Formats: sequence, C-alpha cells, structure tokens
Amino acid sequence: MKINIKPYPLMHPSTIVLVGTIVNGKPNFTTIGDVAVAGLNPPLLMISLNENHNATKFVLEKGKMSVNYPGPDLMREVDFAGIYSSKTADKSDLVESELVDGLPVVSKASITLLIKVIDKIQVKHRIVFVCDVYETLIDESLMKDGKLDLSGVQPILYGPDNLYYSNISPIGTGYNEGKYLLHNDQEIKDDL
Repeated sequence: MKINIKPYPLMHPSTIVLVGTIVNGKPNFTTIGDVAVAGLNPPLLMISLNENHNATKFVLEKGKMSVNYPGPDLMREVDFAGIYSSKTADKSDLVESELVDGLPVVSKASITLLIKVIDKIQVKHRIVFVCDVYETLIDESLMKDGKLDLSGVQPILYGPDNLYYSNISPIGTGYNEGKYLLHNDQEIKDDL
C-alpha cells in the first residue's frame, strides 16, 4: 500500500555533479543535483541553477559550463562546494583542475561534459538550462576493448534522506531485456 507524503520530485537518489565556471578570473565549482539527460541524439542535458549563484551569472554571460561527475573520493569537496558560495569562499583550489575551452575541468572526475546553453526557462528562482553536449571527456579506464564500460564509474548520489550514496552495477542490456517478454508467436517489429 502506498502512502501520501508531501509533494517532492522523488526521482532520487539524484546524481551529484560539480558545475565548473569561472568567478573573479578563477575556477569555481558548484555542487548541483538538479541535472538530467534530455536527449541522446542530439546529446542534451538540462541543469537547474539558482538565479543568484555566481555560476549562473557566468553561464548567462558565456553560455557554457563544465559538468563533472566526481567519485566518492571527492565527497567532502563536493559537500563543501554545496555548502559554501563563491561569494564567501574561494573554491578555486578545492579540487585539482585544468582549463579546457576556457572551462575548469575536475582532473579526478571520471566523466566531464562540456555543454553549451541552447535555451533557458526561468521557473521561480531557478533557471533551467537546456544544453547541448559539445565535448565528452572520460577517464581512459572507462574504455575496454575500444568500447565504453561504465562498470567502473562510482557516482556520488544524493537522497532525500540527506545522505550520500555511491553504487552502480549493471542489471541488464538496453533494447534487449524486454524481448524476453515476447511470446513465440509474436512478430518483432524493430522501429528504432
């Protein structure tokens, strides 16, 4: 039996990312859990930022940002970047980083996406950016036999219980598992 709780976007735990921007001429990292894939072809992301963040000001001005997927070894740095604003704390040396296309990229992040804003929507005090992924940078350990292998990725996930989690393990193959539900007499029509 289900029970009714307060309205909450319970698509959790959510993946935590470090958004990389430049503030006062220095790298800046902002912890964000409000990020989602909006399409694979073309490669699109949606990311929601508070209108008052310095990161948001940079994105509105430059139209781009980096999205870095840190692992559990950076949990404290990720939490720090979420607690403290660049208005009160210098986060330029929080993590080891390098500049790629004018954006700070977290060296220890297994995946970094460089994204350009193609649209934005203001919703209350949030600005939801729809972005095109124009570059995908991955740690070489995520390639096996010339193919992407995400089994080594350990994202930081954040739950509505205010806890961080990290786990990822394959449970099936996309566009394959559902075929096992077909009856022998059904014809398969491939419309992909």
